[in-house]
Amino acid sequence: MPTPTEQQEVYVAIWAKAVETQMHFNEMSVKSRQFGLAFVAASLGLGIVLLTRNEEFSIPIPFFGGFDLNMTVIIAFAGAFALYAVMLLDLNVYHKMLRGAVTFNEDFERNYMKEIFSLQKGMTEAISHFSRYEDADIKLQPDGKYAYSGIVRKNALTKIRRFYRFSIGMLCVVGICLFFATAHFGQVVPKPASAKITNAEKVQPGGK
Repeated sequence: MPTPTEQQEVYVAIWAKAVETQMHFNEMSVKSRQFGLAFVAASLGLGIVLLTRNEEFSIPIPFFGGFDLNMTVIIAFAGAFALYAVMLLDLNVYHKMLRGAVTFNEDFERNYMKEIFSLQKGMTEAISHFSRYEDADIKLQPDGKYAYSGIVRKNALTKIRRFYRFSIGMLCVVGICLFFATAHFGQVVPKPASAKITNAEKVQPGGK
């Protein structure tokens, strides 16, 4: 039995609002990732500048035989911590809301929109299919409709989590490498050159 025109308009309006909600949550997720990556890029840029002035931006630590703590090391680990905080916000808040909106729209397309459009999958279902399967593909059937296929399943959450873990891990590795490269273990911090000149000036010629 065909769906009345007025009912179809209601379905389309609900579907359009659901898609708008998906886009809103997806935009929030993207902006949070952009903020995290921008912070990391700015931190690394500042670290490169400070690395060229190693002694001026190092904190002498007297423990364990003495070593220097370069500011680039602190910046690298601060960037990793900031990206971890963004990951918690993204995956535990924005991404979950997005998944909820996508699930609702998939259900709505599967049970209501097919009464209007005679398609195997709606737009949200098609996007989800290509996002969840590494080998997602389509094949045009003789009746003009697409048949969707895919075996290797890997959803977006797994991919995003892998991206965050790789980025945070690389920042930690950079921080550790910078620490060992700039620590100068056991080396005595030299006195400033100005102090040496001042002491030398105190010694008068002829032993006076």
